[in-house]
Amino acid sequence: MERAARLNLRVVGLVCGLSGLLGWAFYVATFSREPSQDWMVYYTAARAYFDGNLPLIFDGNRFTAALNERFADWLSWPLPLHPWLYPPHFLLLLLPFGMLPFAAAEAVFLLVTFACLIAASWCFANSAERRWLHGLSLLLCPATAITVCLGQNAFLTSALLLGGLGLLPRRPLLAGALFGMLTYKPQLWLMVPIVLIAARQWRALAAAAATALLLTLASLALFGAEAWRAWLALMLGPSELYQDWLVQGRLNGQSVYACAALLGASPALANAIQAAAAIFAGLAVYWSYRRAMPEELRVAIVLAATVLAAPHVIGYDAIMLASAATLLLSRAIDSGFRFGDSILIILVWLSPLANPPSVFRLGLMTPLVIALFIASVIARARGQGAAAAPSLSPA
Repeated sequence: MERAARLNLRVVGLVCGLSGLLGWAFYVATFSREPSQDWMVYYTAARAYFDGNLPLIFDGNRFTAALNERFADWLSWPLPLHPWLYPPHFLLLLLPFGMLPFAAAEAVFLLVTFACLIAASWCFANSAERRWLHGLSLLLCPATAITVCLGQNAFLTSALLLGGLGLLPRRPLLAGALFGMLTYKPQLWLMVPIVLIAARQWRALAAAAATALLLTLASLALFGAEAWRAWLALMLGPSELYQDWLVQGRLNGQSVYACAALLGASPALANAIQAAAAIFAGLAVYWSYRRAMPEELRVAIVLAATVLAAPHVIGYDAIMLASAATLLLSRAIDSGFRFGDSILIILVWLSPLANPPSVFRLGLMTPLVIALFIASVIARARGQGAAAAPSLSPA
């Protein structure tokens, strides 16, 4: 490794390592009085099915009251609105955990999904050193701390997307199955069809559609059509519950929409700006799959574009950004650091610490940082082309 590359690696490692440890300490302290609040939502929804009270999960206010009653001993004060917003086939995936005690279920869920995320990241690691690099990056990153403290599903979401991208060149049917499972979080699925169409991966596209259809049919058989009708009504139809969640949930995220709204844009203008960001992200992804380039760079573009295009993202979703930054770092170690690489890697990896913008105004810059990251990766890819390195097959 060249001296300059070694120096850049040390700077990135030192800044991210220390900041990551501080981030863990900050989030553990921040959420210590209301821990596992998102896992409370998942667990209570699963228990509602086993208790024969499934309609509870589609009444956001009554569902929040049930959370506060069930977990009164865990909480220092009542939770604000915490509705169930997922399509019914995500509940299907949670049912096995609903048969365990609350704390044990959360621990198993987080450990299993984090292991899946590490395995997915190793699709792009061609040596033991790179496996350690990916593993330490994911372990220390602030987004991981948020996920653990809240009991979120970000490990699973990121593992499905990263694993699908890693398996796509060699095992398109399995990759498509992972993409189909990812439909439980549709706002982070937007780039998947663009990837598959641009890559001409028709078998993977068919497998994704078939998997999503099978999960939908299984949830229909188990939960009934009313569960889907209630979820679609919540997502598509204006309601008081959605308006309340818009204020307490979406505007406390870090999406382009949230940033535009916090800067004073009307809902219509904020949606238009979000749509423009999604178009930019989609074009970047399509371009990356129509050009020959190192696989790490292509996947880094997809991960960053997924977060930029999503109409609603929160700090834990930045696990995808941490993976994207690590892929760029891995490539830079091999082929040299370009001007600004180290700064962009650090800013993207640490972005949760500056968010949400409703609390930390510096977070308003996050979409711009992500867009600059995508542009930087594209510039590197244009300069290196396919000759820089062969595409990595799954480890």
